[in-house]
Amino acid sequence: MVHALKDSPPKAPTPVDLAKLIYDADRLRVRCPLCHWRPSAESLSYCQSEDTPKPPFNACGTAWNTFLTRGKCPGCGHQWKWTSCLRCHEASLHEDWYESDARR
Repeated sequence: MVHALKDSPPKAPTPVDLAKLIYDADRLRVRCPLCHWRPSAESLSYCQSEDTPKPPFNACGTAWNTFLTRGKCPGCGHQWKWTSCLRCHEASLHEDWYESDARR
């Protein structure tokens, strides 16, 4: 995530109204490119810069489902290039999570 996906939440997450976003696993067709795990609506990413493949930056701490925004943090607008799997804990390019027939 990011690694955008992390196991533990940041100290002060930014509140985001997710009621406006609808998670549709069939439409999104996402899976970890390494272990093929499929995230659910409850699979949250955290905008934090520790332990990521990118240089440190001012992360905002927002928790959200990164696949609803195609990797863009709704708290600060940071576009995540990498996403970490909650199952295998490895980072992959965010765009590689989308199955080829579901790419926009």
